[in-house]
Amino acid sequence: MQILSVNVGDRRPVKVKQRNMQTGIYKTPAAGSVKVSRLGLKDDVRIEHRKMGLEHSAVYAYPYEHYAYWQTELKSERNSEEPFPLGQFGENLTVTGLLEKEVRIGDIFRFGNTILQVAHPRIPCGKLNARMGFRFAPMFLASCKVGYYMRVIKEGSVAKGDSIELLERDENSPTMEEFVRVTHYEYWDELALKKLLQARDLMPFWREMIESKIVRNQLASGWQGLREFEIVHRVQESEDTVSLDLKCVRGRALSPFHGGQQLMVALGERGGGSQKRKAFYLSSSPQTLSTYRIIVRHGIEDAQDCAVSSHLSTLKEGNHIRSNAPFGAVRSLPEKNLGEERIRVLISQGLGIAPILSILYEFEEIQPRVILFHESDTNEPQELLTEVNELVSRNSNFEMIRADSSKLEYITAEQICLHGALAQFDIDVAGSCEFIDRLVNEFMALDFAPAALMTRYVD
Repeated sequence: MQILSVNVGDRRPVKVKQRNMQTGIYKTPAAGSVKVSRLGLKDDVRIEHRKMGLEHSAVYAYPYEHYAYWQTELKSERNSEEPFPLGQFGENLTVTGLLEKEVRIGDIFRFGNTILQVAHPRIPCGKLNARMGFRFAPMFLASCKVGYYMRVIKEGSVAKGDSIELLERDENSPTMEEFVRVTHYEYWDELALKKLLQARDLMPFWREMIESKIVRNQLASGWQGLREFEIVHRVQESEDTVSLDLKCVRGRALSPFHGGQQLMVALGERGGGSQKRKAFYLSSSPQTLSTYRIIVRHGIEDAQDCAVSSHLSTLKEGNHIRSNAPFGAVRSLPEKNLGEERIRVLISQGLGIAPILSILYEFEEIQPRVILFHESDTNEPQELLTEVNELVSRNSNFEMIRADSSKLEYITAEQICLHGALAQFDIDVAGSCEFIDRLVNEFMALDFAPAALMTRYVD
């Protein structure tokens, strides 16, 4: 571990979001030894850190190992083969051997004859964009290759070539990489947030911020932000349809959901530009929370939906995706064993069997009377249908009536009325737009209000 360069900067004007301000981010290597006081390096211009305080941000170190990474990643934006000069990222100390995956909050190091303690990671602002000449800050933060600020424990001096020695470390304290990842991208993970609070000499600002995120998680339905999942099982359901079983990459328990709800999947790199999103219905059991299962059909017409679906359909087991928490309107469940007279009528067509399957799993726990009407179409999910048949066959309160559209057999409102009075029915319909619109019109003709139908459009 070594200091490769000691860098200081002068005061320069920059424009950030149409605002003129001052910055000391433009730093260049200094010759010889540089004194280090409680508030930083001699002759290094500092612009006040209002939230953190200068004493907690006295010296900024950045690993030289990242220079090669950014040289490659930013090749198209820079349009240059020239290597970055030392101090490019606004660091006081360009160092080797001190990566964010190893350095922990509260670590105490000897740099030359100066003793410094790691205080917090660098969270970039618009001034870094100005320094780099393009919108770089989101990429920088998402990489977790952000470097770290240190407070001065013992004043002294530093120089190029000085060795670096670790003096103290608390292994329970999080690494820089973990700290940035959890506070900015995986803040849905309450256990990980609580672990951050164990950080050695954690600053009050960060403690308050982490505690507020924990409270928001406890109040949230599901989780906050995007959670990362691994595809642990993939089934080709039909020519254009696959089902994907998803498991949390951090091994955390999944949030409860109700039958008929969806996951909103987001495509795009963390910290990148605009993301493409699409919702997919859950078809797994709400009682089994080790994995979620979604079903994906590609080749639809809408450009954005097609991009998301087509991408997901090519993924293999071991690939990762990110998603928001389950969402979507659901009908209240009847109480178990109360002998209610109402009949739950489920109507599906083709791919609509996916949300209906999760509803059936939920009903299996409370055993209401259920009549399922299913109208087949081409390329429908065969494995899911097999699962539905097994579920119906083992529950005496469940009944399934099928129609084959290839034989000009169709589910109609009149056919459904043959199985009881409409006033007794709670009806859920899932299928294509054409299928649902036709049934809604038929029920309206029978004076059954569309508001009494719960519809789920699945294309």
